[in-house]
Amino acid sequence: MNAWEIELIAARGDREQRAAAREAARGRFRRVRAGIYVPADALAGGSAQDLHLIGMRALALASDRPLVFSHWSSAVAHDRATLGNRFGRVHVTFSAPGLRSFDRVAGHVFALQDCEVEEVHGLLVTTIGRTVVDIAGAGTFEEGVVTADSALAGGLTRDRLDHAVDLAGPRRAWRSIAEVVAFADGGGKSAGESVSRVTMVRRLGLHPVLQHPLFDRRGRIGDTDFFFPDEEVAGEFDGLVKYLDPRYAPMGAGKKAYDEKVREDRGRRVTRGWARWGWAEGRDARLLGSILASAGVRVSRLVR
Repeated sequence: MNAWEIELIAARGDREQRAAAREAARGRFRRVRAGIYVPADALAGGSAQDLHLIGMRALALASDRPLVFSHWSSAVAHDRATLGNRFGRVHVTFSAPGLRSFDRVAGHVFALQDCEVEEVHGLLVTTIGRTVVDIAGAGTFEEGVVTADSALAGGLTRDRLDHAVDLAGPRRAWRSIAEVVAFADGGGKSAGESVSRVTMVRRLGLHPVLQHPLFDRRGRIGDTDFFFPDEEVAGEFDGLVKYLDPRYAPMGAGKKAYDEKVREDRGRRVTRGWARWGWAEGRDARLLGSILASAGVRVSRLVR
């Protein structure tokens, strides 16, 4: 589904609202917000991000004044990675506390300059740099790093990110923001890789090379997510999205799994060790440390 293109049905007046409510009771419509509906069958297969984006569009349609979507909502609009479930409420930044009068809206009160706001498919959202700053200040370190890595990987330059920090101005969470920005690296290609790197660096004291190219006599094998040059060990984060999302597996999960096996077989011949892990291990220092040690990485830091 394309959440930007799904039709929003605005029921104006009592008669239209009653008719829409009847269609919803029959299962033909899905109520998104008071007076705003979508065809129920259009939501099939939608992700949490898709549904959140539809909620943003519905809120903008229902509002009697322009709204600036920010934080996790802006990250969704920019198609940047996020961590955790922050999609229960739409995130909007207001200039004053008294303006926060919407249902199911997480209102944030911060000053915004015109250059920190842009339009994406008709919605006003904070720029990606400002979005990173806001998430880094309001979320956990991991959440901030995931979106910051994704923004840098998507084309945001380090200079523009630093400029966004300066534009946002001082706030209570400035130290958290500075730590996230300093740690961020565009080599993180997925949320799972970013979380794994946080665990490696902050919990295990490891500093792998990101997106390291591997070659054999046949040519380039590909880039491995992590590489430990001293031990010549490759590490790969494996999430389900790699196999189930058509963007990464256009020929299907089976073909993707086969291609990954061929790639790993070639990679193992030019490395001294190969490690794979998923979400549970990537967030658990003891589990990830054990996997890496078994592959040959020297893990010496005591996990707290």
